[in-house]
Amino acid sequence: YVDVIKMITAEKGIAGVWDGFVPWGIVQAVAKGGVFGLAHAIATSLLLPLADERHLIPKQAALTMAGGIAGGFQGFVLSPTLLLKTRVMTNPIFREKMSLVKNTWLSLTIGADVVAHEGLSALMKGAKIFATKRVFDWATRYYFSDLFESLMVSHKGGVALTAMEKITASLLGGTASTISTLPLDVLVAKTQDAKKAGVKVSPFQMFKDELDEVGWSGLRKSYMNGFEARLAHVCLTTVVMKTGSPIVYDYLYGGSK
Repeated sequence: YVDVIKMITAEKGIAGVWDGFVPWGIVQAVAKGGVFGLAHAIATSLLLPLADERHLIPKQAALTMAGGIAGGFQGFVLSPTLLLKTRVMTNPIFREKMSLVKNTWLSLTIGADVVAHEGLSALMKGAKIFATKRVFDWATRYYFSDLFESLMVSHKGGVALTAMEKITASLLGGTASTISTLPLDVLVAKTQDAKKAGVKVSPFQMFKDELDEVGWSGLRKSYMNGFEARLAHVCLTTVVMKTGSPIVYDYLYGGSK
């Protein structure tokens, strides 16, 4: 991580950390929660009655499926911004010193260049694997978080959990999710790398080629790169979306019901 930070900040200082954030990171950040929340609310409203009223599926399955569906929808909608952000972060030109205005302008032109040279459909490059990853991401985050909440409630003899205990369950759920989904996250990043611009990439062929080249031990090392950073990201996101959002919603609107 020290080497990566040095590479990113060598020419531009700490500002290099923000490459790709303006404008694509901002668009992604603003839309991310809203897109997920909309899909999750719709999925929950359709699936929970199947568990609570018709008893066709377990409630745990309904909550897990709702998280997965919302994640998949989020993946398809946000895939273009992720691709453009990744292209910026993996393009050597952005390691050079430049003003924020120039950086933003070049980031915007990358979007135009992708469409001009690779076609509009190129913006969805890696979208299927990304959406699949988001299904697994959020299904596992909800499943493991709910599982740990259930275990904690059982340990307390049925007493409701406090907000801090729910946060702890989300942190544990995020950790379990990270361990189970990190390889997919690495695969998406490799698929959308700027060095593969204009190249039609099959994730499965890329996986097979790398396996043939470095073997299982090298593959395991490659696909577990960035575990610590991914762990911090997933744990924080799970706490915010799984536990934090309902708490904030109840605080803002609970009294108006």
